[in-house]
Amino acid sequence: MNRQIKNDQDSLLKTVEAQLPPNQSLVDTLMDTLEVSRDSVYRRLRGDTSLTFEEACLLARTFNLSLNDIVQQQDDRIVFQRDRFIRGLDDLGNMLQQNLDTFTIIRNSSERKVHYLAKDIPFFHIYGFPALTAFRMYVWLKSVYHIDKIDNHNYSMSDIPESFITTAQKIHQQYQHIPVLEIWNDATPASLLMQIDYFYEAGLFTNKDEALRVCEEFRLMVRYIYKNALNGHRINDNGVAIPDSTYEMYINEVLIMDNHILSEVKGNLRYYLPYGGINYLMTTDRKLCSDMKDYIHQQTTKSSLISQVSEKERNRFFIRLGRQIEQLKEKIERTNPFL
Repeated sequence: MNRQIKNDQDSLLKTVEAQLPPNQSLVDTLMDTLEVSRDSVYRRLRGDTSLTFEEACLLARTFNLSLNDIVQQQDDRIVFQRDRFIRGLDDLGNMLQQNLDTFTIIRNSSERKVHYLAKDIPFFHIYGFPALTAFRMYVWLKSVYHIDKIDNHNYSMSDIPESFITTAQKIHQQYQHIPVLEIWNDATPASLLMQIDYFYEAGLFTNKDEALRVCEEFRLMVRYIYKNALNGHRINDNGVAIPDSTYEMYINEVLIMDNHILSEVKGNLRYYLPYGGINYLMTTDRKLCSDMKDYIHQQTTKSSLISQVSEKERNRFFIRLGRQIEQLKEKIERTNPFL
């Protein structure tokens, strides 16, 4: 077998293996997927036998891989994968399910990490709080994608399907078990504060109590994130540190974020680039992913680590955010746009 072909085949098989949970054998998976014998699988793993074009395509389709990324063509073109653009409830539901599938794979890997450059509060945190989750989805549908009616009827926050909230909570639970590095700045919480304020003043909440409930869950979420940062570990719903799930939180006073996500599973990188609201483009291009990993590392050297260390700076950041939430609650309590 040609050396380059062998390298490409090895890369493809290693990428497939990285997608598998720890208790699932690569050999058994290849036997089932390619419908070949155990001995045939081992010949392909050793490089004695080449994968056929049909077999390579089958693996790429089954495990959602790009063969272009595997063979690493020597040019400046990069292949991105995208999901269906969000135009309605079904698209949002599909996106949530795909997110759950992706983070389940990451969570089940023995070697895993997520890097997040947070322009907004990562929605994985928000997903642990049902009223806040419903509000965020309401904003996405109403203001980002201008979906004014559901089933030809006007709708409110309470009309967000319960199945969406349940799927979002499952994503949050998976995210809790993944080591994470997040870089925030002072503007990261601003969009959520402004959206609550705007929707309240515009009368887009059903009533004042609904707006106050969202604010209260905002406060609880901030306290939850603070506990993660305080311990340097992900914390479960009972306040107990989750083993092997570290939490690194940085504050950068200069960098303008854009909700970029880089996931790492057994050394394989995936870069998620936002476009058009909460839609994402994804690539496994090794050069770009490696460049982004280096870039994120460089940004951490210019940022302040506030998880576990820097108690004064950590407290100052969260106290200031807590005051902003309380000021918003006080405004809602003393005014009434629903008259």
